[in-house]
Amino acid sequence: MADSPRKPDLPQDENPWRTAGLVAGLGVELAVCVGLGWWLGTVYDDRNGTDYGYLTGVVVGLVAGIGSAVALIRKFTGAGRP
Repeated sequence: MADSPRKPDLPQDENPWRTAGLVAGLGVELAVCVGLGWWLGTVYDDRNGTDYGYLTGVVVGLVAGIGSAVALIRKFTGAGRP
């Protein structure tokens, strides 16, 4: 019996499942950071009687999410390694 042709394994950088995982992880990470910032800002508003804490929390969460996403992409691509 002849050997069946086998496709070569994809290099790790070309694996579509790894890329899909990265994109999904980025979305979840950003949503969690913004949601957590909104929640903390709302708690701050409730305790202090202010009206702008939730907005500050969303902005801080967005900045934290973007920073975390940049770090994740650098780790994924291998950038920043000597």
